[in-house]
Amino acid sequence: MYLVLGCGDVGFSVASRLKERGVELVVVDKDDKKIEPLTKMGFSTFMGDFCLSKVLKDAGISRAEVVLLMVPDFRATERTLGTINRLRTELKIDPVVVTRVLDEAETVEAKRLGASDAIPSSQILANFALSRFEELKGMAKEKRLRALLQEYNGGRMAIVLQTNPDPDGIASGVALKRYAKAFGIDADIIYDGDIGHPQNRALVNLLELDLKRAKYVNFNRYRAFALVDVATHANCALPKEILPTIVIDHHTVPSSEVGARYQDITKVGSASTLLTNYLRYAMVEVDRATAAALVIGILTDTQNFTRGTTPTDFDAFEHLMKLADLDLVGRIQSPAVSPEALDVLARAIKGSKLKGGYLITYVGEVKDRDLIALTADFLLKREGVMTAFVYGICGDAVYASARTNDVSLHLGQVLKQAFLPIGTAGGHARMAGATILLRAFGRVSKRALKAEIDRKVGRRFLEVIGVVKPKAKRKRAKR
Repeated sequence: MYLVLGCGDVGFSVASRLKERGVELVVVDKDDKKIEPLTKMGFSTFMGDFCLSKVLKDAGISRAEVVLLMVPDFRATERTLGTINRLRTELKIDPVVVTRVLDEAETVEAKRLGASDAIPSSQILANFALSRFEELKGMAKEKRLRALLQEYNGGRMAIVLQTNPDPDGIASGVALKRYAKAFGIDADIIYDGDIGHPQNRALVNLLELDLKRAKYVNFNRYRAFALVDVATHANCALPKEILPTIVIDHHTVPSSEVGARYQDITKVGSASTLLTNYLRYAMVEVDRATAAALVIGILTDTQNFTRGTTPTDFDAFEHLMKLADLDLVGRIQSPAVSPEALDVLARAIKGSKLKGGYLITYVGEVKDRDLIALTADFLLKREGVMTAFVYGICGDAVYASARTNDVSLHLGQVLKQAFLPIGTAGGHARMAGATILLRAFGRVSKRALKAEIDRKVGRRFLEVIGVVKPKAKRKRAKR
């Protein structure tokens, strides 16, 4: 909730623009001639002298994440900041406070008195509040997270990554561990599945990260539990009986499914963007290797700024590039290719079939499921290919990965339609995956299994995207 103190011309402009964005806010002023018109316009208002503790309490400062002090009189600003400072201690609150000032001297003094920020020139204050809306929200969230972590000071936290974590998840885990450490909390980064993709392994090896496999972890030794780049139990190793304390994710998830004390589900290009800003707003020093990891996290999940990128992602990336070890970034982006990866790629090229820009290929058995995704990435670059679909066996399941440059397709939805009846599937518009347990293909010989997989996976994909007709329809047509 925003508390706007003072509703002159600037205060009214700020309040109006925030209301347009759907922000919960309360406008406070002691002049009834200013308050009454706002009340009639549908604003939440409170009349009284906001220099007084009782007025701020009654107006709801205990719930306020951001306080915007709009008065031009610096004496009133001084008194109000003093009151807010006393309420910080009394109510145990710590809102972001932005004041209006006339010059640089007042800016320095306002910050000394406790303001989070001070903007000279009332003429641009409304535009400032609007343009920095996301930043103000981020600053308020960081304060809430910091306050929560202080409850666990001296304890240990489990940071749980998504199953088969990618660079974005790994980098976010590293950043949250560093953030927690700054406030007296040690943490372990925990994962399940595999870290198989060459870029993922390079990130872990070059940063010498100590990641713990979930099957060897006793979760009872932790006081707090955080999920990063994942929001629910469905795709991570956190035991279902343990509710997460903290969830930070950039994927859209209904808040009713999350159930954490602290939730930050913000639609940006990467979780690394969110964690970068937590470190930034808390003024936690970031070493060059961690900055490099976060750069890779942003680049990976936004596909080099071609997918789901927001101004917040660009801003975080620009901030990190001043801090990162760029040589390390290059080494992580171009890791050595293993002999098995070359072998799988050779099989994929040999067995590939191209139909109207759609390439599908079966790669047989692989030891590392990430090689299927790596192969799909590579084949999408082949001339004439708009969509690549690669599938193969790893362990007791068939894994499929799809990549596309076709803007008319949403691969996540396509794979769900194709494979949810027999397995699990999902993903983004331009990249997605599916998993089908081998038992879904019935008890067949090894030779017959390939034909069955081709029919239920490869052909089914082509049927759903409309490249071939379903067999049932073809039979009716012949009659």
